[in-house]
Amino acid sequence: MTWSIHHVSLVAHDLDAAAHFFGTLIGLGVAEAPDEQSRFIGAAGRGLRLHRPGAVLARSGATLLGPVGARYVALEVASLAAVVARLDQAGLAYALALPWEFAQPAIYTLDPALNLLVLLQAGAAAPSEPPWHIHHVNLQAQKVREAVAFYTDIIGMAEGRWQSAAQRGDFSIDPAELAVLTTADDNSGLHIIRPDAGFAYRNRFAHNPSIGGHPAFCVPDVLAVKVRLEAAGVLVSDAGVYAMAGMHQIYVLDPSGNMIEVNQNV
Repeated sequence: MTWSIHHVSLVAHDLDAAAHFFGTLIGLGVAEAPDEQSRFIGAAGRGLRLHRPGAVLARSGATLLGPVGARYVALEVASLAAVVARLDQAGLAYALALPWEFAQPAIYTLDPALNLLVLLQAGAAAPSEPPWHIHHVNLQAQKVREAVAFYTDIIGMAEGRWQSAAQRGDFSIDPAELAVLTTADDNSGLHIIRPDAGFAYRNRFAHNPSIGGHPAFCVPDVLAVKVRLEAAGVLVSDAGVYAMAGMHQIYVLDPSGNMIEVNQNV
């Protein structure tokens, strides 16, 4: 294991509504409450964190700092010390996680597109997987190749080749506009995409998955999830198998407006 997605954190303005949306409608399971500001669905720290940010504001010189830590992707890496050494060599900023934040040594850093990352030192073997898992996290980057260079050169990841559906939708797989960082051949991992304003219009979706980034949860029965969401009045874009080989995808917005993908291997 060189790296893996450990967990994803999303902003949740209403924790109970978010827990119901992800736990019941999408079917990820019961949400735990580690503190008054958070809910967690998963096991051994791996899974989905929902966090209600506080109204805090601080100034550091000419920079204003707000509650940005509610939304990030956490990657587990084989050697955190090696990543830190490369960050130091490149003169890139990072901040140490506080001792109580994670069960493993960890740091916060930003990629060139200013996506917030948590990097954790790989610990004990992951517990047995629940029926669902995080298939990928999509990150927006105006300069895709610059972001890819960061993940390969600094984090130590490898770029893969996009595995397209036989009947691909109307979007570009040019590596300057879409890249996949993966340890497999199923498009799992990190997707780095240049935002495409016409994506939803050309593909006749209500949602534009190329803008703002999103996590993608792989479930056993995506159509059952769609039925539950629509019965609850949630607008769903059913993309079918249009982007990735053998992967049925749907898109929704959660109660806080986060873009969410749910998919299934078919």
